[in-house]
Amino acid sequence: MNKSRQFIESDNNPFYSRIGRRIIIILVLLSGAVTLVATLAQTYFDYKSEFNDVDQRHHEIEIIHSELLSASLWDYDLVLLQQRLDSLVELPKLNYLRIESGKYKFEAGTPVVGSVVTSTYPLYHINQDSNQMEELGTIHIESSAQEIYNDLIKQFIITLLVNAAKTLFVCAVILMVFHESINRRIFSVAQYLRKYNPRHPAEKLSLEHKKWIMEKDDELDWLAEETNAITSNVTTLYRNIKFEQERFADFTQVSSDWLWETNMEGYLTYISEPMREMLEIDEFTRPTFAQIPWFVDVTELLRALETKQDFSKCEQHLKIDGYDIYMMFQGIARYENDRFIGYRGTTINITQLKSTQLELQTLNFNLEKTVDERTSDLKQSMEHLQRTQDQLIESEKLAALGGLVAGVAHEVNTPLGIAVTATSVIQEVKNELNSAFASQTLTSTQFSELMQRLADSSTLLESNLNRAAKLVRDFKQTAVDQVSEQRSQFRIHQVIEALIASLHSETRKIPVEPQIQGNEQLMMTSLPGVMTQILTNLIMNSLNHAFKDVSQPSIVIHFYEQDDNIVLEYRDNGCGVAPELHQKIFEPFFTTKRGVGGSGLGLNLVFNLLKKKLKGDLHFESDIGQGVHYTFTMPKVLIQESKD
Repeated sequence: MNKSRQFIESDNNPFYSRIGRRIIIILVLLSGAVTLVATLAQTYFDYKSEFNDVDQRHHEIEIIHSELLSASLWDYDLVLLQQRLDSLVELPKLNYLRIESGKYKFEAGTPVVGSVVTSTYPLYHINQDSNQMEELGTIHIESSAQEIYNDLIKQFIITLLVNAAKTLFVCAVILMVFHESINRRIFSVAQYLRKYNPRHPAEKLSLEHKKWIMEKDDELDWLAEETNAITSNVTTLYRNIKFEQERFADFTQVSSDWLWETNMEGYLTYISEPMREMLEIDEFTRPTFAQIPWFVDVTELLRALETKQDFSKCEQHLKIDGYDIYMMFQGIARYENDRFIGYRGTTINITQLKSTQLELQTLNFNLEKTVDERTSDLKQSMEHLQRTQDQLIESEKLAALGGLVAGVAHEVNTPLGIAVTATSVIQEVKNELNSAFASQTLTSTQFSELMQRLADSSTLLESNLNRAAKLVRDFKQTAVDQVSEQRSQFRIHQVIEALIASLHSETRKIPVEPQIQGNEQLMMTSLPGVMTQILTNLIMNSLNHAFKDVSQPSIVIHFYEQDDNIVLEYRDNGCGVAPELHQKIFEPFFTTKRGVGGSGLGLNLVFNLLKKKLKGDLHFESDIGQGVHYTFTMPKVLIQESKD
């Protein structure tokens, strides 16, 4: 049976539906298995119940009726005994009763042949006189097991037949519902798709609905909607492809580039119109590239075609009608079943591009020469600028040192002036003492007063000379440090303390006394002069910019050891720096006091000295009205760079 015939018959007859038959077979098997298991379980429970009823009936004879039978037997009321047996045998589950007492035997019912359930109990009677129990005989009970088996088998078969009929009926109904609600609607979708033609699209697919067995907007309705959407997309795609084909054909006709195709023997089976016109090839002619007069010397293209492999960027120079034309060829080798069947390729006219390239090469050559000249000039300018910057930095250092010298000179003048005054007093006391001694008018009281004045003047002279000596020593150390970049081991606290002492003439103008916080014994091996220059610039920067509107100025220099580094923190409580200026303040020549003494090199010098000389890192924090906070992290032991 072919598929078309099977398709039609499946649409008309539900029993030809493969899916329906498979579902019905599965339902029948599952239902049969469940029915069989359930019936077997029910039969087993019925079997247990029936035999429990038999045992219960036998036990009832023993407990209830045996005493009455024993009384009739004791009284020799044999008629009553027989009547009682006949009535008992009428009870369900009892087929045969027999009482045996000595030579007497009483029976009721028919003895069971085949499978039997038997029970035998003794008959007792209690003697009223002696109050003793005497055995009168036995009662034998028989119940037919075969009848129970027959009833169970009959019930089992009836149950199976009823469930089978019910299953078949339900399956038939399900098959019909499945055929109407699913099969026929699926066939409608299939028939629609079989007849669908994107060139002549039919009306949209609409599925049939029947009440009671179908629900509106079910899964098959969704399938129909998706089918309509897909066919609509395919129709749109077909139209787009058709449009693109037409557009590509138009582009091929109007393109200034060439499109070509060859067969396995190299003959041109397709040539675009621009190529045909330029090469003057007849419409009915199918030459090879080698047969075209303009391609006689195009050896590189001919070699690429002989390889039967893809090639690209094959640049060729053609001379057509006395004109130089540069063309870029590329081709794709086509294979079918591992057999070469020809090329498809394009050719781009790069004549204008080639001319531009030649001009660009000439321009590049001239440009490289110009760049070399400009680079040389720029290099000389940079060297000159570097020398100028170095001179400005040295000038900044010397200016700071000059300010330091002036300040220290002023500071030294005070103790020296006091020392000169003390020397004059000592000279006067000496002259007065010599005069009184020569005239022999020196009294002990006068001598004591003169000696006291002499001692006070000597003490004053000594303390001020020591003060001047300390100032000179601190200035000498600071001055030497600022002009020297020798690596040495030093106490950090001592170097900072000497620097602050040398700057006292400047700090007292504000006034502010820089505070030093840190271990006085902490040593560092580095460049003390560079550190002194950094702190000098920071302190002078604070004095010049920070404390204009601050009532209680404060400068704190805190240093401590951290791993293998020394961390030095510089803080003041001045006016602070706006966040947008944080990067600019370290740029050279940036200052807010240009024209009134600011050079803009102070913080740039700090940044360069820290980075290049001390190999450290700088972190800066500040905000308007919050002062400044510099954090310098420097190696505790500066590695001395080797000089080749």
